[in-house]
Amino acid sequence: MHRFGKKIKLPSTMAIKHQLLTMMFEDEIRAIPCDGAFNEDESPALAMLKRLRGSHPRIAPHTSP
Repeated sequence: MHRFGKKIKLPSTMAIKHQLLTMMFEDEIRAIPCDGAFNEDESPALAMLKRLRGSHPRIAPHTSP
């Protein structure tokens, strides 16, 4: 969607991306051998999750007066 010429990222799209990346990350963890170690620098899913987290500002929780 576009509003005043700027692309709007819908919250539902962000939630879907987060869920898919989380599942990818879980698969990466399961694929590590028992005696292996996790290297976060080599995890594409973790890198994309970090990038997704930084791509939109947090919305302040609603507080009642």
